[in-house]
Amino acid sequence: MQIPRVWIKASGEGKLPDGNVVPISLWGWGQDEAEARGNGVDRLKRVLERIGRGEPFPDTYGYGTRPVREEILETLALDALGEPSAVITRNGYGVQVLNTDRLLFLDIDLPLPGLSDRIRQMFGGASSEQKAISRLRDSLRSHSNATFRLYRTAAGLRAIAIDREYDPTAQDVQDLMQATGTDPAYARLCRVQRSFRARLTPKPWRCNSPPPPGGYPRTDAGIQKQFTAWLTRYEEASARHATCRYLETIGNASPGGDASRLIEIHDRTTRCNEPLPLA
Repeated sequence: MQIPRVWIKASGEGKLPDGNVVPISLWGWGQDEAEARGNGVDRLKRVLERIGRGEPFPDTYGYGTRPVREEILETLALDALGEPSAVITRNGYGVQVLNTDRLLFLDIDLPLPGLSDRIRQMFGGASSEQKAISRLRDSLRSHSNATFRLYRTAAGLRAIAIDREYDPTAQDVQDLMQATGTDPAYARLCRVQRSFRARLTPKPWRCNSPPPPGGYPRTDAGIQKQFTAWLTRYEEASARHATCRYLETIGNASPGGDASRLIEIHDRTTRCNEPLPLA
């Protein structure tokens, strides 16, 4: 997995073709300080050269084009070489995320139900959600020989392949993601980070919690103190919500080894079997 342990900011000044000078700061990443600092220096050099040539500034967001800057909270499993194969991180808006190198997660957004959807249900027709679940079943069965656990999220559906491993960079994974309507930005990020990911805890704005102050790493003591206070409030608010709800299993196989443990952690942390509102 390409999930950096260390992030270090590199700063410099770029000279525009018209002679004006602009300050530039960006992040370098790596598994230790030396690697992160070297990566930041290299990235800064390329950006300054680009600015000097009069080219547009690079995309500052770039989701799916580079590793995401997240705090590693816990390592859950190691591969044969002793490298992390499953870790929990905290993302930019403060929620916990499970990252795995072989356990496949798919997240599919659903359209909001409209008037026609409600009219169909009044006359006994299938809802858009029921149709989406049926299409997902068909796609999973036709594009994979794995067994999947299926969940409802606040905005869509989630599937976990429980009985076989997947390579996040492989073409069959990209084909499966496309067939199931998985977010293309998420598919790109899986390739970049060489891992799959699933949100474990509720989104703050869905449980009346503000976003966290600052971004990781929080090197300012004042910001860190504010974040600690925010985290207490967020955990109190999110305790009244679940992240997803278990629906069914598609297939007959059972998980084993690390997959069984990771699914247990996922289900317990998301509270998928509790009668709580989704967030």
